Amino acid sequence: MKRKIAFLTAALFFVLVSCAVITVNIYFPEKDVKEAYKTLEKELMGADQKNNEKKPEGKPESSIRFELVPSAYAQEAGVADKIAEIVKKMPDVVNAYKDMGIRIADIDRLRDSGVVGEGNKGLLVVREGTLTPADKNIFDTENQDRKTVMQGMTKAIIRINRVPENEENLKQVTPQAIEQFASIRRDSAKKGWWIQDANGNWSKK
Repeated sequence: MKRKIAFLTAALFFVLVSCAVITVNIYFPEKDVKEAYKTLEKELMGADQKNNEKKPEGKPESSIRFELVPSAYAQEAGVADKIAEIVKKMPDVVNAYKDMGIRIADIDRLRDSGVVGEGNKGLLVVREGTLTPADKNIFDTENQDRKTVMQGMTKAIIRINRVPENEENLKQVTPQAIEQFASIRRDSAKKGWWIQDANGNWSKK
C-alpha cells in the first residue's frame, strides 16, 4: 500500500512539474505588425491625411507575401488589417494615438533640437541638456502614450493567436511589440535626429 501511495505521489509530482514548464509559443508576424502600426498611425494620428488627399486613384498595392511561417495565419490574407481592427477597438490605445498626433509638432521640435532622441525601446530619451517643465510634461505624456500603444499591440497579437491574455504570454510578446515599434521610429526619423540602434549605440540619421 505504501509503495502504491509513493508511486501515485511521484506520478502527481511529475505531472505538476510537466505542466509548470509548458510554454506557449506565440506566433509573432513581424511584417504584419509593422504594417499594422503604420496603418494605425496614418488613420488615427492623421500623419498622412494631406498626402492621401493628393494621391490619384490607382491600382491598389499588392499585399502578396512570399513568407513561410509556422502558423495558420500565414495563409490568411489581411493579417495586418485584422491586427489594426483589434487595436482600434481599444479606446485607451485610440486616444493615445490621437493625442500623439496632436503633439507631433512639439515632439518634432524636441527631436530637431537634439536634446531628445529615439530610444531602442520605442520611447523618447533625453540625450543632452535639460527640458523645461512644459517640455518635460510633453516628453512624459508622449512616452506614456507610446507605452499604451505598444501594450495594445501586444494584446492584439495575443488575441489573434487565441491564447490566454496572462502575464506569461504578455511577457513573451511585449519585447517583440516594442522592437517593431522602435524600428518604425528609426525608419521614419528625419535627417539630423538622434536614433539608438538595437545594441544601444547612438547616431545621427
